[in-house]
Amino acid sequence: MKHLLDASHVLWAIKSSTGEEDLLRLFGENCILDLTKYEIGNGLWKEHTLHKSMEEDEFHEFLSLFGRIIQRTQILSVEAEELPQVGDLAAKERITFYDASYIIVAKTRNLTLATRDARLSKVASKYAKTASRIEGR
Repeated sequence: MKHLLDASHVLWAIKSSTGEEDLLRLFGENCILDLTKYEIGNGLWKEHTLHKSMEEDEFHEFLSLFGRIIQRTQILSVEAEELPQVGDLAAKERITFYDASYIIVAKTRNLTLATRDARLSKVASKYAKTASRIEGR
């Protein structure tokens, strides 16, 4: 079964990876949302620029690796007609529009949402299948 990987799961997978081939397989078998690449980029930027916990060469290395990975990943989008559902869910559950987007896409496309975010997982489990880890990861 395909998984929809949220940004928390993507970052965890990259940081805990045993190698690029492992990542290419993981991402090639699953999918992400189009917004995930911006969330990842922003997360890495924060670590590098604001928290100073990542050197510039490591920052560029992660971004390059992520770029290679997503070239082999199916990238999904929230459809225009789904936007009201996303907004309603975000308001009802008091979660971000981003998080609600992951839930709606997982639900409507019958995907399992893979997230390392405990709060998102708890809310998402009301609407879609969830996983904190993917088999072998």
